[in-house]
Amino acid sequence: MGQALSPANKFSGSLRKPAKSSLRPQLPGSRRTVRYRPTVLNMQRALLSCSLALLTSLAVALLMFHANVLDAQAETSLRSFEIVPLETVSETSSNASIGDLNGDGHPDVVLVKGRHWQVTSLVFFGDGQGHFTPGPALPSKAIKSYSASLADMTKRGRLDMVLSNDQPDPKLILLNDGKGKFTIGGTYGDPKWSTRNAAVGDLNGDGYPDIAVANRGMPSYVCLNDGQLRFACRALPDSPSAATVAIADIGGAGANDVIYACRDSCQSLVYFNDGKGNFTREVPWGPRNSSIRAMAVADFDGDGHLDIAACPENLGCFVYFNDGQGHFGSGTQFQKPQALPYSMIAADLNGDHRPDILVGYVDAPGVVYFNDGTGKKYLPVPFGDGKGAIYGMAAGDLNGDGWPDVVVARSGAPSFVMFNHSPKK
Repeated sequence: MGQALSPANKFSGSLRKPAKSSLRPQLPGSRRTVRYRPTVLNMQRALLSCSLALLTSLAVALLMFHANVLDAQAETSLRSFEIVPLETVSETSSNASIGDLNGDGHPDVVLVKGRHWQVTSLVFFGDGQGHFTPGPALPSKAIKSYSASLADMTKRGRLDMVLSNDQPDPKLILLNDGKGKFTIGGTYGDPKWSTRNAAVGDLNGDGYPDIAVANRGMPSYVCLNDGQLRFACRALPDSPSAATVAIADIGGAGANDVIYACRDSCQSLVYFNDGKGNFTREVPWGPRNSSIRAMAVADFDGDGHLDIAACPENLGCFVYFNDGQGHFGSGTQFQKPQALPYSMIAADLNGDHRPDILVGYVDAPGVVYFNDGTGKKYLPVPFGDGKGAIYGMAAGDLNGDGWPDVVVARSGAPSFVMFNHSPKK
């Protein structure tokens, strides 16, 4: 964090009443008078001197203030990252989630595994200081999982787990006993869905988290939770083939909308919610025919409206700014086409109250794009050794230092934690 700013030095002092001058001029024919002209001049000179001293002091203090501000900005804008392996094997890891699963007040990690292959996802308990121990085995066992969203699905005050699984595996809800041990609590949707991802949030205003499902090559769905883990699912009209979905209040009306990125040469869409889980308006964003795996939703320019960042394949990475009416322009490019982008999250990594963008690539290092505050210009800082594919990421303070760290899930290379530090001087 930046150094404390020093207040400007205050001028202090006093002016004494001058002593009577020994010069007493006397004009003929007049009363004897005493004039203090030399002393008045001295007072004027003293005042001028004090004023100059005050101005000099204020100028020095102002320079010190700006220097301290610049030091503080430099310290918060520049970050270094320490990479610590989370595992030693190279499996088909697909995503990561962060949350307090065992109720000890420290964030834990879910490392999601599977994709097209049946692999067992893992839980790691954190101690709040950046150390992790394996948690209990998940009852889902080896399945084709793409994501594990954490939410209190039954209002019991515990983080449950919503697994998005590819066909033919069922889409599972895992219930948490409050200590990080999970049991299968139910299912949602159809095991035949080619599900790639799922986002969780209250869509109908009843306080229970619902599920928006991203299916590839077929319609995508929203599944409304009745509070008893029974889900009423319905297809969204004109929904694109999707591998990425987000739930957020894009329209600013106090209701959660659903944002899909098209996976296979089609139009990405925002479905606007009437507050009761009905999606009667859809608005396009991004290129008309594009393929997008990597997407994140955040207010990148600080105007109070949520924007969309995405990387259409072969086009680069863009921020599509929300005009406040739920419409999006052609986008501002912040990265030209390079390696294949597979994943993206938004997080304020440098403490300037603007979200930065992290993009995970295939067979290339990931990149943190530091936001300059406008949402239109970014400073790229690479991370990792460039092996495997960064399929998913999650951000949270894992070592208690107040700075968000990042869990990086890789397919074909060991997954790792990236600890966020101030640069060494």
